Amino acid sequence: MSSLLNNGRLEMNTKVKQPRELNVELLRIVLMIMIVCHHFLMRGRGLHLLYTSESTHINHDALQGLFIDSFLIMTVNCFIFISGYYGIKFRIKTILSLFIQAVTYSIGIDIAFSLLNGESLSFDIIENGFLSVPNGQWWFITTYFFLYLLSPFLNLAIKHLSKFQFLYILGILTLINFMIGFTLNPDSLGVLNGYSLFSFICIYFYGQAFSLYIDFKKGKFFYLAVYVICSLLIFGMFFTSMKYLNISLAWRAFFYNNPLVLISAISFFFFFKKLKISYTGISFFSSSVLAIYLIHEHPRSADFLTDNLNRIATTYTIGNVYITLFLIAVLLFICGTLIEKVRSAVTEPFLNFLITKFRLDRLDEKMK
Repeated sequence: MSSLLNNGRLEMNTKVKQPRELNVELLRIVLMIMIVCHHFLMRGRGLHLLYTSESTHINHDALQGLFIDSFLIMTVNCFIFISGYYGIKFRIKTILSLFIQAVTYSIGIDIAFSLLNGESLSFDIIENGFLSVPNGQWWFITTYFFLYLLSPFLNLAIKHLSKFQFLYILGILTLINFMIGFTLNPDSLGVLNGYSLFSFICIYFYGQAFSLYIDFKKGKFFYLAVYVICSLLIFGMFFTSMKYLNISLAWRAFFYNNPLVLISAISFFFFFKKLKISYTGISFFSSSVLAIYLIHEHPRSADFLTDNLNRIATTYTIGNVYITLFLIAVLLFICGTLIEKVRSAVTEPFLNFLITKFRLDRLDEKMK
């Protein structure tokens, strides 16, 4: 995947232009629905309150939610691994598209909630919109934005270093991020439990390493089994630490720099990589995955979900509350896709005008 996004979509690019891999397109859709379900569990079911309060009073219902979440937590790592595996190909249009997309959703969602709540509109909405990427309104967008900007130089490592040199760097990054960062997490290393640009760079390099140097030549069910086992171990780590050690250590099981989370993400990717998919309609939905993240993780949207989601899911239950949350996530994905198609149709001409007017595409050649 040359970039995580292009005009709001996750996009694959390799050194040689080739047809889109529909199995990886399907993977992106599945990953985004899983991310939405993860956030629904955290906010809608109140699991985030258990984490922030470090409460040891975790009931059976909360344990059920955390058990499910142990299968979902690898999604962010898997997205970045895909970017590394296929390699980000820098395009100025892609990075500008990401910025415009974030700004429009930030301003649009703020305005929508203000009008619904009878609040007065202010210039702060516009200001916050234009600052939404650098100020970390969406932590993932901010981190990926700068990973994308660095990608032409990160790609030089795989091109110009020997195999030993590249794997040596990867080993050092692993030591910092997944060993020292996970167990000790000193502030000076800036690992931040995997919520950091440093962690993204490390996972990006893992994707490149598996693309060129590492191949286990296993079947899809092997990778599926590894994913399931790692997910169970993540929950087991949480439960055992909570019961016999301490709650702070228990929550480390769900940190993005937990080695089990990385292995789970890589295994999940290769399971889908081995699948054979022929339904081309997948691309219609996979092109809008980033929009789903922007819509449901906007601060106003997140607050709304925190306040109302659990009530909606328990009032209109289909099967059980977790099945209901999953169905709501799928409905959100479908509606978000339609919203994104409209937004893209509106902003795409402006983006093309900027590229043409200022000849910004010249930067693409300079970055090669």
